[in-house]
Amino acid sequence: MTGCGNILYVSTLAWHQGFILSHCVPIQEVLGNTSRNAEEKEKIRFIQEVKRYGEERLGLKKTKSYTTFFDVEGPILNVVTASEKDRLQLRAWNFPVVGEVTYKGFFTREDALKEQRLLEKEDLDTFLQQAGAYSTLGYLRDPIFSSMLTWRHAMLANTVLHEMTHTTIYFKNETSLNEQVATFIGNRGAIDFLSETYGSGSKEVLEALHLQEDDLLFSRWVDRACERLSSLYAREISREEKLKEREEIFHSIRDGFKETKTQLKTEMYRGVGKVSLNNAVLLAYRRYIHHIEEM
Repeated sequence: MTGCGNILYVSTLAWHQGFILSHCVPIQEVLGNTSRNAEEKEKIRFIQEVKRYGEERLGLKKTKSYTTFFDVEGPILNVVTASEKDRLQLRAWNFPVVGEVTYKGFFTREDALKEQRLLEKEDLDTFLQQAGAYSTLGYLRDPIFSSMLTWRHAMLANTVLHEMTHTTIYFKNETSLNEQVATFIGNRGAIDFLSETYGSGSKEVLEALHLQEDDLLFSRWVDRACERLSSLYAREISREEKLKEREEIFHSIRDGFKETKTQLKTEMYRGVGKVSLNNAVLLAYRRYIHHIEEM
């Protein structure tokens, strides 16, 4: 039954991906479209410069990604993460080519919510996030999504280099390592690119530095939270006691986030204080930023 479920899931993804590819238009067509404003066109050209920098200066793989454009409303992907409740253990799924992955992506929120409900019936913690971009690891031509054109330059450069890293470097069965490497290269690459483009003292570089600093600050908060939970889950007490005591820890670390929030310099993690914390939430964030300061 698991195999059948995976076949259906992959088939659904393939259908949506095929729809996107079949409705993409060349960026030259968008740049020549008088209905597109100057800021949108500038962002498209900016993405081309970031891509060129990644390929020529960082040695990232050359592809035809970001040469087409797709109109979309809001985030393009919904990502579901699940974890055991009495230990920091992510649910993993196995797929052809990419191997074991510790999340599932859905093109519609309805499909993601359906998966989330199924996982919760298995008594798992879950977390549903939205993503504005993704990588097909170079197998397909990834487009520029219209929603990306609303982002500020620092975030845009960071994300493009992050996704290009996935196309260049991919370790099968190592989801967290892949994401952490991409986060590191996205952060550092964006800072260097923007420094060369706008100058080291520019507001674009300052914002890129703030994104990196917030990643490091938030990573420390997540690590402290996970250390406290790991200590609890390692104790020789019943599962029921662990689930009861973990709520006290969640309450405590949520209060602790209030201080961390005052130190954040961007909007990246400010919404975490409104999220109902569980193991899946913490591990979903940790997947991208754990130990990136050591790279």
